[in-house]
Amino acid sequence: MASADETRLRQVLEGLRYPAQKWQIVTWAETYGADATTKTELAGLPLAPYRCVGDVLTGVAGTRRRPPAAASDELGGAWREAS
Repeated sequence: MASADETRLRQVLEGLRYPAQKWQIVTWAETYGADATTKTELAGLPLAPYRCVGDVLTGVAGTRRRPPAAASDELGGAWREAS
């Protein structure tokens, strides 16, 4: 059974064409109107091509195991929250 996090990410990424780069995934989520948690998780993805939503889920799971400083170093200005 899928976790609530997996279901949320799958819903946000539904319709995204793969393979996709990190910037495309982040932009898709922004266009979808993803919540702050989802945007933060996707912004922490490593720079890599993603062949399918499963690759994205694996990438997000990997960012959850890294220290917060390591994840934030990869934001690279992918997007900024409105202040």
